Amino acid sequence: MKLTKLHKEAIVRAIMQDTPPIDKVKRAEAILAAIVKAMSPEVRKLYKTKPEALRKKSVAYTNQYSNWNEAIVGDVTDAQIKEITEPYKIQEEERSAMHRKLTGAFEGINTLKQALTTFPEFKKYYPTEAEPTKNLPALANVMADLSKLGWPKK
Repeated sequence: MKLTKLHKEAIVRAIMQDTPPIDKVKRAEAILAAIVKAMSPEVRKLYKTKPEALRKKSVAYTNQYSNWNEAIVGDVTDAQIKEITEPYKIQEEERSAMHRKLTGAFEGINTLKQALTTFPEFKKYYPTEAEPTKNLPALANVMADLSKLGWPKK
């Protein structure tokens, strides 16, 4: 059976979906907690009583909604913020690199047989051999029915 581009994309997507996802909510909470921890004791004390008085900054971390989020950073420097967010960026890059690597590996595979010999461990993600259907439903008056519905749109 020939594997189409859609088959290959579906295989890669299924493999990546079985890879444990990044919990973006926990990651965002961990980054914000680390920023607060990096604040000086005086600023942290002010943060607990009146956080709106402190400096805010857009910080590059992904939560469930966006990639850039505003965080109260107080006296935390850009270098400290980069140090805090770097492990999470690396984690995201590793996941993206794995997706690209799988996509590249499957681009060179043309048939189901090749896929089975090259990556037998991914067998559960492969499509099954399609058998021709013997009893297709009769499709009569397709064009007339489409015309009744207003096709083609003018």
